[in-house]
This record gives sequence, C-alpha cells and structure tokens, in this order.
Amino acid sequence: MRNTLICTVGTSLINNLKYADDSVKQVFDTENWQQMALLLLKQPNSARLCGAEINSITSICKQKLLAERIRLIFLVSDTQDGKKTGDLLKLYYNNASNPLRFEFVDVRVLSGLRDDNVKEFKQRGLKNLVREISTEVRKFSSEAIAINATGGYKAQISFAGMIGQALGIPVYYLFEKFSEVIELPPQPVALDLAFWLTNYSLFEELESGQTLEKSQFEVYLDNEYLQPLIDEEMIDNVAYVSLSAMGVLFNERSRLQFAKQETAILSLIPKDETDPNRKPINIRDDHGQDILLIFAKKICRSAYVKKIINSLPFNSAQPNSIRRTYPNGIVEFVLSWSDRGYGLCIQTTGRNLAETNTIALHLEKEFAE
Repeated sequence: MRNTLICTVGTSLINNLKYADDSVKQVFDTENWQQMALLLLKQPNSARLCGAEINSITSICKQKLLAERIRLIFLVSDTQDGKKTGDLLKLYYNNASNPLRFEFVDVRVLSGLRDDNVKEFKQRGLKNLVREISTEVRKFSSEAIAINATGGYKAQISFAGMIGQALGIPVYYLFEKFSEVIELPPQPVALDLAFWLTNYSLFEELESGQTLEKSQFEVYLDNEYLQPLIDEEMIDNVAYVSLSAMGVLFNERSRLQFAKQETAILSLIPKDETDPNRKPINIRDDHGQDILLIFAKKICRSAYVKKIINSLPFNSAQPNSIRRTYPNGIVEFVLSWSDRGYGLCIQTTGRNLAETNTIALHLEKEFAE
C-alpha cells in the first residue's frame, strides 16, 4: 500500500514569496514561517504562489496516487533557501487545517547538494540523494513509496527518475504548464547481479570507507563496467577512489535484487550434507576461544559451511561481519558485534567468488547479531 511520498525540493516557493504582493512579502521578510504557512493555507493549493512542491503534491493526492497520506519526506538542498523552503513546507503540511495533511512530515538536508560547488554536488549531493531514498526503501519497501521529482535542480530531478526506475518506485513530475502530474517514463538502468556478487567486497569496502586509496583496488579498476561506478580524485598527489552517485545506486539496487532472489541463487550452490556436529572446527588457543567455539558450532548448522579452518586475529575495527572472501569458498567472518572483533576463517561450499559472496551474505543475515 503506497503511503509515503518523497519530494525533491527546489526554491520556487521561496522565490514566489519574495516577489508576492505587499501583504505576503511583509510576512516573508520577517521569516515568520508559522505565519507564512497560515497565509499559504488561505490560498488554493493549486495556486502558482504555493510553488511547485505544493502544486504537485496536490495533484498527486487528487489523482489518488497514494492509498494513504502517512509519511511525507522533503529532501532539500544544502543551501539557506533550501532549508527555509523545507521548514515552511513542514509547517504547511503539519497544520491540522490542511485538507491534505500527512501524519508524519520530515525535512532532510542533502549535504553537498548545492549549486556553488560542482565537486560537492557530484561527489556528495547526488550520493546522499540515493542514500536517503534507499534507506526509506529498506525500511518500508518500494511498494510503499512514491517519488515526487518536481522540485529541485534539473540534474537532481533527472537522477531521482533514475533512482525510481532502479529501485522500482513510481516517479511523478508536474510540468509548469500542466494541471496534473505525469509519471516519468522508465529509464534503462543496467543491472548485472553476477558482477555485483563477484565484486561485492569492493563495493562493500568503498561504501563503508567512502574514499580509499586507489592503489588498494588497482586489480579491479581496469574493468570497463566499473568505470562509471567509480569517482577518482587526487589529494596531496595520491589518487583516491569512491563510489560515484551511479555506483551508490547500483550497489543499493543490487542489494535489493539480491534480497529478492537470494533463495533462488542459493538453490544453485551445492550444500554440505555432513551432520553439523561432525564438521571439523579448529580454533587457536587464544583469548575468546570459548566465544568462538559457541559461534562456530552455531554457524556449522548452515548447509553451506563445510568446516572452520581456524580463528582470525582480532579485528576490533572491522565494521562488517564479512572481512574477506576468496574464490575457493573461504570466508573470513568477524563477530563485529563483539568488543574484540573475534573472527573465524570458514570453508564454505562456494565454487567461485560470486557463490562465496552469496554464501557470505547469507551467513551474515542468518548468524550476525
């Protein structure tokens, strides 16, 4: 049931109010947004003065494109006018007298999304746009969400359409001379889940580390498929790489698709039918041995685990459970929730890197605390 609307926000409302008649402009100049919201509520919500966001939300609600009005999320630019617009819109849609009131209204500033710094816009702003929408999809599913991409920078509007297509969310847009929103046509977004699974460790490390030295990833970066997914910059004569906005989107979409197809993918990977109690467990005589033994016996219940090769050195700084994977089926699995970061080297049934990463993700979901 679609009950959440995510709106990109521009500054048409603020600009309209700057040049409105004297009674409106006087209130605007005081920046009394509570009073300004009350004045806007006296206007027809389709009036030009109300701006692109209110006009388009009105059309979306009138066309019954939402089953319920539960959550309304405004994604605003990292500018003073963007933040002011967000504050005013929140007051407008929180007001009990608004016939199109939502139960929950939130404003989120997209750090880096500003028109005075191209680098920030590209490397932070658009990525944060992807992350905010992806977070909502992970929490509430794509079936609960619609995107209103009417407001904001042109590049932001275009990219919002691409995000919707990639994550399976309808995207609506109100052209200036139209009286109703239209659904933006799908844009082709390539998805190669096998490529993502094979290179999962790279995507995970770049996503968690944000920006890392290029020298660590030279073995990956010759792949032409990877080029549009990576940004590169020089800092103090050292080359660094990070996921591009498209890379963040590709990673998020792949995660969602994997979650939907996990059972089918796992069915193609061989299982180990050995009794879990008979699977070999080798653990070093070291601190945490008792904790690791308990966890080793637990994870050996998985049909995709053949044995525990050994315990790992402490990895207290490891944020994720999957430390490293290998084409021969070995997974280095860290108890990242433990203070010391105890870990195990696990032999799985994976026959290549894609299968091993599939198993690693499955083990993380099933056994990580």
